[in-house]
Amino acid sequence: MEKRVFIAVLMLVSMFLLSCGGSSGDGVSVGAGRAEYYVDASAGDDANDGRSQALAWRTLAKIESVDLSAGATVYLKRNEVWSESLVIPGNDFVLDAYGTGAKPLLDGAVPVMISSDIGGGIYAYDAVLAAGEGLGNVKDSVGMMKFVAWQSDVATTLGIAPPGSYTYDYGMNRLFIKPLALNNPYRISKKLIAVRANNLSDIHVRNITVQGYSLHGIQFNNCTRCSAENISIKNIGGAVFAASPVSPPDYLYAGNGIEFANSSSAGVVDNVDVSDVFDSCLTVQTFESGQLAGDIRFANSRVSRCGFAGVELSVLSNGGAAESRIDGVGLTALSITSAGKGWSGRRYGSEGYGVRIKADKGAGVLSGVSVSQLDVTDSAGDGFFLAGESGAVSMRSISVHRNAGSGIRLADADATGLKLELLTSLIYKNDDYGLSYNAPFAAGLRLARNTFVDNAGINLAVFSSLSMLEILNNVFYGSASMTHLFFSTAFSSATINYNCYNDYVNMFAYNGLPYSTVVDFNNATAFESNGIGNMPVALAGPAEDDFSLSSISSCRNLGSGGTGITMDYIGNTYQAVPDSGAYTYVN
Repeated sequence: MEKRVFIAVLMLVSMFLLSCGGSSGDGVSVGAGRAEYYVDASAGDDANDGRSQALAWRTLAKIESVDLSAGATVYLKRNEVWSESLVIPGNDFVLDAYGTGAKPLLDGAVPVMISSDIGGGIYAYDAVLAAGEGLGNVKDSVGMMKFVAWQSDVATTLGIAPPGSYTYDYGMNRLFIKPLALNNPYRISKKLIAVRANNLSDIHVRNITVQGYSLHGIQFNNCTRCSAENISIKNIGGAVFAASPVSPPDYLYAGNGIEFANSSSAGVVDNVDVSDVFDSCLTVQTFESGQLAGDIRFANSRVSRCGFAGVELSVLSNGGAAESRIDGVGLTALSITSAGKGWSGRRYGSEGYGVRIKADKGAGVLSGVSVSQLDVTDSAGDGFFLAGESGAVSMRSISVHRNAGSGIRLADADATGLKLELLTSLIYKNDDYGLSYNAPFAAGLRLARNTFVDNAGINLAVFSSLSMLEILNNVFYGSASMTHLFFSTAFSSATINYNCYNDYVNMFAYNGLPYSTVVDFNNATAFESNGIGNMPVALAGPAEDDFSLSSISSCRNLGSGGTGITMDYIGNTYQAVPDSGAYTYVN
């Protein structure tokens, strides 16, 4: 999340910070070799040695009390539930599952009865919080209740809020709900973080389910070679994240699904499902000075209904953090849906990004971000948002569609290193622009073999000068009259050619003048000497989201070679004289 006013020390999680890095509570050692331990929430006993299923431990707290500095694998029994948090006690640690049935469940929420009627359809509950706990989200029998940030008093906060909403007075630890109908019990999240690794290496968390924690699901902080695989995470976040928060409504609320924080590197997230998270489902972020993160991969995963972003890559200023860097992040085969449309909403009015990539001004830089095979849809904001010194971002074979903002937006008044390369991708039916570029000092834009279809009024809009612009071999299509290319200013040097359009009135706008044919545009600008606009684009089924080329498409054999692109959106090989657009025609 955007933590511009972060306070460096978080009192809410101080017990987690103090207890990380290993302990020797009862002096049990795993010896020279790798040890295996078992935990059974129903039949286990912490007095056991934990070394077999028959002599399993009972609690997660027991894991933290044992010296596992030589490395260990701890197995949690399937079909069991733990209402605890786990701080990983040492390096070279694996958390996994054993037995049959549902994955082990870590549940940070507790059932409570709420009956104190304070009038106006509002009910109150006074929470008792222990160290390491904080109020977060609330779930009723229907689902997650809608978050409303605390104002000066309950009447101001919930007076006009719709039924099904909740808020809490952080200073008094008092929860208020405005239910559709009072339906006890409610589940309130209290435990802050399900699994946390701090200043450790070789930590691997597998085959578990996490729900109902009030801050993060899994956090790797300053963690090297750490991974999360085959995990389900839901209903996370909402706690106030501050040591001495300023007066409401400026409390800073937080919560991510899986977070790589500060100097974390060589991390992997694979085959996870993350949903209904306050801030970001998956994130790499630095929020202290002098951090170096990178070589992190998110793959083969599904995220939905995360308030800030489905995926967030951020170098954060955090009220003064500087000289940090994230170098090398890969996003592959991710499905990202409904960002900003979950229970936390768009808290500051402009979030809800499918993917957000940004280095805050003065905080440091991002570099080496690659994106492939992503499907990003139904965001409350932009599908992708890029800003700051985020380097050259490469996107290939992605589908960005039906987002309420632009499909892809680059916006920064000062950044110089930001550049986008978009290849063999589908950008269609977004409610704002298909791609919007407004970064006058950035390093430029390269678009090759993409297909843009029916993006509000403009498929591609450029609102500033560019140091480099290349638009080659793309298809621009509209089912009704629209502008395909909009350029607010003239370019001294640009390559715009071999693109295929369907003709409309004012299909081009360049430096304040409209053009309605490719020929007119070429005559005025010398761009598109090989472009086509007066013949049928003939997509196979644009109303059904099939944007492959039909046999009569004028976009066939239109493209130029030499782009370095050999495979289309679905992996077919382009011919020596390629077709324009994200698809090559296959008989």
